[in-house]
Amino acid sequence: MEKTLNHVAGAFRWSTEKEVTAIEIAVSALAMAVPALLAARGHHTGLGLIGGMAMSGTVAHGRLRTQAASAGAALLVLVFAAGLACALGRLGGAWQMGLLVIAGIAGIVGGFDRAMVAASMRFVFYLVMVGGIVSTTTADPRLIFAIVIGGAVFAVVLHMVMAGVVAHIRRHAAEPVEDERKPTARQKFNRLRRSLTEPAGWQYPVRLVSCLGAVSLIHLFFPDHDVHWAALALVLLIERRPERLPLKTTQRVIGVLFGVCCAGLLSFLTLPAWADVLVVAALGGIRPFLRARNYLAYSIVMTPLMMMAMGTADHTLPASALLDRLFATVFAACLVLLVNQATIYFVPQTAAPNA
Repeated sequence: MEKTLNHVAGAFRWSTEKEVTAIEIAVSALAMAVPALLAARGHHTGLGLIGGMAMSGTVAHGRLRTQAASAGAALLVLVFAAGLACALGRLGGAWQMGLLVIAGIAGIVGGFDRAMVAASMRFVFYLVMVGGIVSTTTADPRLIFAIVIGGAVFAVVLHMVMAGVVAHIRRHAAEPVEDERKPTARQKFNRLRRSLTEPAGWQYPVRLVSCLGAVSLIHLFFPDHDVHWAALALVLLIERRPERLPLKTTQRVIGVLFGVCCAGLLSFLTLPAWADVLVVAALGGIRPFLRARNYLAYSIVMTPLMMMAMGTADHTLPASALLDRLFATVFAACLVLLVNQATIYFVPQTAAPNA
């Protein structure tokens, strides 16, 4: 009982370890609100905020060159994911099979190093998100791609401009020196290759593909339910290291519960388009702050944003659709926990991501 209480208390615990700058908050708000405002003219408000959402939190701190490199890498990941989703998203069953293959490959490649771990997870997430939008809407996939990438490019340019201004103001400040010796690309590749000779090296891609496959199978029997939301939830919840009851899973489920209520309130208020953009700006601005402080609070904010991005948080959204997303999240959490338990039982020695 005490362990359960500590686990629940940990879900609400506030962290102050990571610093969040005013620039990050301002960039996140503008990077999502401005593209959403422009896309609102064509009734694609949700698509307009995906690019800013994808770039938020992906730019590394440090010199401008370091920031530009990390921003460019994140943009490349989004271009690749959105491009594949827009090209294959309307292929029906072939897309579902292709998604499993691509996600499996991404899961394997993600074991290269820590940076690749984050990049592969973002890649799969936006592959699933954009693919779900393409397969369930009548909008031209080329238009979807253009709006998503346009918003991302705007976010990158905005961040670099503001970072350049700050660097100019602080030009006399000492730059951090990195003394840590990092493994070479060959060493990382050799470690990845060695890990794939053991079952533990395959546990993450197998768990990811099996969970996505289960969601695709459920879609065959329950086509009227929002399986794309379940797929997004499990991609967010499944970690490279399996745990019996991850704290992140508890936080995500509780956060979505409150987030669905917030999305329902926004739907009930029937706000005009300009007010929707203001809501996007507010939620987008507070997003990086909450992400660094508490994942549960972050999940509450992300739920209505993700619904807007997928075109489901409109003014005619019924309560049944909101509950559908809540049930989909609970289903995804249970599925991840079940697969984690099986992995821990059959593969006790799990492989850690390369440093």
